[in-house]
Amino acid sequence: MSRITKKIEVATNIAIIVTAVVIVASFVRNHQAKNYEPKTIAAGEKLGLPAVNWRASNKSVVLALSTNCHFCNESADFYKKLVNECKRRGVQTVAVLPQPVSESTTHLQSLGISVDQVTQAVLPQIHVNGTPTLLLVDSSGTVNQVWVGKLPSMRENEVFAKLD
Repeated sequence: MSRITKKIEVATNIAIIVTAVVIVASFVRNHQAKNYEPKTIAAGEKLGLPAVNWRASNKSVVLALSTNCHFCNESADFYKKLVNECKRRGVQTVAVLPQPVSESTTHLQSLGISVDQVTQAVLPQIHVNGTPTLLLVDSSGTVNQVWVGKLPSMRENEVFAKLD
């Protein structure tokens, strides 16, 4: 074999190896992306909101909302009733939104929702991956119940029943 033929053969082998590595890496990356589901907070887990004093009440209701969530806005009447019932029963209410507190407070006021505390958080960092999400939390910051999405009236009644 001539030197040129050997160089072409080596270059071809290297190209085949590089191509195979790129194809395998692409396959692995696409496979991982398709199988990734963000973790949603579940009952029994601690809620990572250090700005909230969970001990202020035996139970707290956390409303994870967003100012640009149409399901949140459509559920405003339910949240008003829920917050009023929480106040009547001595249950703390906390609204958590990704927007700044001042913007969130103004938005909640425009909907007639008056919670005990408004705080800002990147929702996926506290394992809330959709809005609206309601959480029932105990005095240690442990989640007892999770409701996700706009709730039908039967599920709304379930939330009220869990306040006892």
